Amino acid sequence: MNNPEGLRKIRTMIDEQKTVMMASDLDKTPFSVCPMTIQQMDEKGDLWFFVSKKSGLFNDIEQDNRVQLLYADEDDDQYISIFGNATHIIAKQKREELWNSHLLNWFNGKDDEDLALISVNMDNAYYWDHENAKLVSFFKIGKSGSVKETSESETKGFVNL
Repeated sequence: MNNPEGLRKIRTMIDEQKTVMMASDLDKTPFSVCPMTIQQMDEKGDLWFFVSKKSGLFNDIEQDNRVQLLYADEDDDQYISIFGNATHIIAKQKREELWNSHLLNWFNGKDDEDLALISVNMDNAYYWDHENAKLVSFFKIGKSGSVKETSESETKGFVNL
């Protein structure tokens, strides 16, 4: 990871399972969008999702793996836009690790043949953090690839990961 400070910032904003809108087929207008739940942000900063092998998202990633994740948390007044590259992962051990009973709404258990994982390697992110504006102070323009702008009511910034 080229930017551990940036990764820490994103990790604090995505601190639990969150639903994001995942956009794919980014060259098409309008691009495809699908709600997805982040299952994990691993130690390297990759984001993990479960997906159906029959879904349009799965097929879009086969053709072009660039994705945009859009997240809004109105309660905490935090917003993130993440650009990255998605990879299909079919790994039984990771499936076991991330499986939870809420997924039964979409899949017939963790051994469902239609079940696959997507790992998104984040390239960069732009965030707006209004609630914690006064607490966030470690981003500066420089070699880290992070830019932070602060006003009295908000913090926003670009993170090159």
